[in-house]
Amino acid sequence: MYRLVCALLLTLALLHSSVSAAEVPRVIFDTDMTGDCDDCGALAVLHALADQGEVEILGCIASYGGNPYVAGCVDAINTYYGRGDLPIGTIKEIYGRTESRYLEAIATDTARYGHDVVTKEDVPDHVTVYRQLLADQPDGSVTIVTVGRLKAFVDLLESPADAISRLDGRALVEKKVLKWVCMGGRYPNDAGKSEANFVTHGGAGYSKKAVDNCPVPAIFSGWEIGAKVMTGSTLLQDSDDNPVARAYRLFLGEGEKRPTRRESWDQTAVLVAVRGAASWWDVVSSGYNDVQEDGVNYWRDSPDREHAYLVQRAPVEEVRVLIESLMTQAPANRT
Repeated sequence: MYRLVCALLLTLALLHSSVSAAEVPRVIFDTDMTGDCDDCGALAVLHALADQGEVEILGCIASYGGNPYVAGCVDAINTYYGRGDLPIGTIKEIYGRTESRYLEAIATDTARYGHDVVTKEDVPDHVTVYRQLLADQPDGSVTIVTVGRLKAFVDLLESPADAISRLDGRALVEKKVLKWVCMGGRYPNDAGKSEANFVTHGGAGYSKKAVDNCPVPAIFSGWEIGAKVMTGSTLLQDSDDNPVARAYRLFLGEGEKRPTRRESWDQTAVLVAVRGAASWWDVVSSGYNDVQEDGVNYWRDSPDREHAYLVQRAPVEEVRVLIESLMTQAPANRT
């Protein structure tokens, strides 16, 4: 029954993807892929949607600089999906979380995955790649998806004019970006609970700056959206030749009592960036996201600031099956 449901969902997705090239979102994927595996799952979902013609992936930004192997793992996944030439930019300074259960194993296994990026020394810095990707696109055409800490995005917003563009970062984003989709915060969060992407590992100040200074509409997929969507069990049945499956396996650990699923925080942000809220979520768009100095956020009913957040609408199982099916979809362009 599970396979049948997956097949049906993929068929519907293929029908959905028959849109003109002008309507296909152009996405920059900004990830802190290090301490969790849902970043890898989100990148897999993005590639699966690209294989179905629903999105154009412009490039990837590694928003952590603490572990040198983030860019290598991103490149291994991109190469697995037949897109090993996608630009990757990374934070060069030591920033963010350093420990990872899977990054080095995947990034250094070039013989298995055929990728050519291993460490952050093999790619340009994040601001250069961000600015070049934006400058090369039509006005108002780019969706930026952030699924981690927001230093890289803030560095873009605060970047000066240069040889790439006469516009500073904020003006460049305002000119080229259609919307920002962010996995971060909790909503409406009347209790004032913290959320990891907005608060931990040096994220607090950057979260406030990003939310306060972003000049384009922003959609927030909060902690509560992905927390109940547990995926990965089918993915774990794949071999280590799939770097995403290997990342989940290494992250979840060994032994009979290991977990077989992980929350799907980052995958929800990718889905809403490409397909919109659809029938899965309602969207609250009146008010704004008020982020404090410590990174804790609250939703305020007024004034309106072109901010929105997601509210669960469809049954969790429906969203879970969809994400699982996309994460396990065989690459269409693998050579």
